[in-house]
Amino acid sequence: MEFRCRWMQRPTDYFDIEWDSRVTVKSPEIIESETGTRKYVNEDEIAQCDLESFAGSLEATRRKHTTLADFIPSDDPNYTNEILTRASTLVYDQETGQLIANCRLCLQDNQAAVYSIGVRPAYRGRGLATLMLQRALSALKGQYPVLRLYVMQGNDAESVYLNLGFIPGVQEIQTMYIPEEESQ
Repeated sequence: MEFRCRWMQRPTDYFDIEWDSRVTVKSPEIIESETGTRKYVNEDEIAQCDLESFAGSLEATRRKHTTLADFIPSDDPNYTNEILTRASTLVYDQETGQLIANCRLCLQDNQAAVYSIGVRPAYRGRGLATLMLQRALSALKGQYPVLRLYVMQGNDAESVYLNLGFIPGVQEIQTMYIPEEESQ
């Protein structure tokens, strides 16, 4: 199967961000073990949010992510720094205490990039992705000139990125083999 992806980027900028009073916004925390490995304090919670945000999507299929264990963000704390971690966002529903959306940033070729951004289906359509990206763009202003992200053509979020002023780069065509479901 062929699919098309592209890098998009936008200059960092300050935004006046107004969060809904029903949510709590935090930056993720990374801890280091005795062996020097780094991990998010709440990696299981992030994995659960990502599983619900991406399960069954073409992107999850491409990355071979189908179970909760597949979504544990064990690698991404190694690709970030303090500035990017502070600019990353965790959004919690105040009533339930549940992590409902997250945007994690990383370094990609020494540039600030979105590693992952997801919103649980029940919370989509409330502008959370836009607010998380505006928070990242504001926090990075003066630290990094642009914020980049990689998106598959046809991803519903592509319109969010365009509306925020992300400029599409050259389209890449990649191929992926998706095995047929085993017959039972």
